[in-house]
Amino acid sequence: MSLISYLKAAYKNPSVKSVGMYTFSNFFSKAVSFLLLFVFTNPVYITPSENGLISLFSTSLVFLMPFMSMAVIHSTSTDFFKLDAGEFRNFFTTGFIIPVVVTVLSTIVLFFLKDYLQQTFGFPAMFVWMIPVVSFFIFCNEQLLSLARNNNEPSVYLKANISKTIFEFGISFVLVVFFAYRWLGRLEGILIAYALVSVYGFYYFKKKNYLFGKIEKKYLYSELVYAVPIIALQANIFAMNSSDKFFLAAFTNDNNATVGVYSIAYVFASMINIFAMAILQYIFPRIYTMLSSGNIDYVQIRKFFFGFAAIMTVALVGMIVATPVLYHFFINEKYHPALQYCWLLCGGCYLWAITYFLYAYLLFYKKKRTIFILSIAGIIVSVTLNYLLIPKWKDMGAAWSTFLSYLLVLIITLFFTGEFWKKFLVKPTAIPPESEQ
Repeated sequence: MSLISYLKAAYKNPSVKSVGMYTFSNFFSKAVSFLLLFVFTNPVYITPSENGLISLFSTSLVFLMPFMSMAVIHSTSTDFFKLDAGEFRNFFTTGFIIPVVVTVLSTIVLFFLKDYLQQTFGFPAMFVWMIPVVSFFIFCNEQLLSLARNNNEPSVYLKANISKTIFEFGISFVLVVFFAYRWLGRLEGILIAYALVSVYGFYYFKKKNYLFGKIEKKYLYSELVYAVPIIALQANIFAMNSSDKFFLAAFTNDNNATVGVYSIAYVFASMINIFAMAILQYIFPRIYTMLSSGNIDYVQIRKFFFGFAAIMTVALVGMIVATPVLYHFFINEKYHPALQYCWLLCGGCYLWAITYFLYAYLLFYKKKRTIFILSIAGIIVSVTLNYLLIPKWKDMGAAWSTFLSYLLVLIITLFFTGEFWKKFLVKPTAIPPESEQ
């Protein structure tokens, strides 16, 4: 088969097209945000202090989201395959109780803290309602994307993600550049974009008959119980992705210049994670489908794993090779010291991608205790290594801490998920022929 024929066959393959849509939509968002950094970091439009306020706003969203979503989004991804249409409708409707309550409560808390937040961080009064409301809209957006994946509708996923990106950065660009709204224009772009996508999300939910079911206490109780390990998981991810930067800021005295150099390198490395999540958004629903069936095709899961690992290995090598080239042509030389450790950051992101594949098993079966133990272990490992390595070796220590943290977390995860990966790696079994008919 010629190369052209092979490419044509790959293009027509539904699986390849689905993965391509998921991947493109995620990379499109990151690419646009990266390109507009050159505009939004220009002091003519937004000053560094204003960017600091925007960063605090974004960090507040990241902090609030685990409490907003609890375990609802994760459960939507798995219970979709476990419950019949009527029960899932009741579950989905009940699932909106938690984010609505958290939105109201967080608004009240922020209202009482508004003076302290204004004096300490410079938070304007509008943040009292804006942070909870945008967090709720993000929850709706995540639910929409989750259901699009579960329904095997990559086109819906693509349209929703691309539309959100165009609205967010398009509106922000117009308000910041042409109307001189500065930081406010950037935040209004975020608010309007997520609001518009949420409106479409509710249209999609109603169209699919997911809304207006019964509010059932059993689902509410199960989600609150399941929320503890999921919040711990999100705290683990937050600690492993962000705690190194806080340690760097604490142990360097250069007005966060080292943090800036390190953070840009991490942005490049995190492209591996973005690519991994795009692939897993295609793989996870298929694994969930198999796990929910009576006969689990471990041979197929094995193929998924090795295919995923091969793709991620290519992505790892590609980023390690491409990063110095991109730095040379597009990144200021002040950031070039990070090239000596960017391979460590890329390697850490690669290890986390492989680790997260195993979470398909933990999330589907809601292994609450295991998820909680792994999350606490990850937080302890990350914080300990940061404390030991960063004070002495600064950003190089942070890079080694990142790599070693993800390596140790992979080893610990392998230990706790042995009953899953041994079945598809050691002695995989396929579905009997009669079960496939």
